[in-house]
Amino acid sequence: MSIQNKYNEFGKKIVEKLRDENYKSYLKQNKLPREISLEEYYKLPRNNEYDPSLQKIDDERFEFINSLSNKQKAQLDKLILKTLDESAYNLLRTIEEDFFTKKSIGLTYEGKSLEEIYGEFLSGSFFGEYFLWIGKFSGYGGYQY
Repeated sequence: MSIQNKYNEFGKKIVEKLRDENYKSYLKQNKLPREISLEEYYKLPRNNEYDPSLQKIDDERFEFINSLSNKQKAQLDKLILKTLDESAYNLLRTIEEDFFTKKSIGLTYEGKSLEEIYGEFLSGSFFGEYFLWIGKFSGYGGYQY
């Protein structure tokens, strides 16, 4: 197995957990405001058991997303992906930068510590590999600038 393929499962898991699951949750939460009008939203039945402060947050989010133009919604989507990618990058960079200190967050893959294998990554770094992985494995495309 080539080194390029050796870490595919690891990369898929990293992308799935640090990017795709979070972005999927964001899209799910913002689906309704993209489908119905503000008037239709406020005609929907309300759950009387739902905490009013949480309902207010939901209402404000709906109003915000619903008020955006399609172009603005597309830019917001890209911004959310960019933020997820930068957060993942910063976490992975921190892990790699602290490999040889007692303050490191440890990761293993197939029983080997990340410190033992990161030199085998195509990009030459754990955090750099993330950008290759999202382009290859993410269901939401590559890095958003």
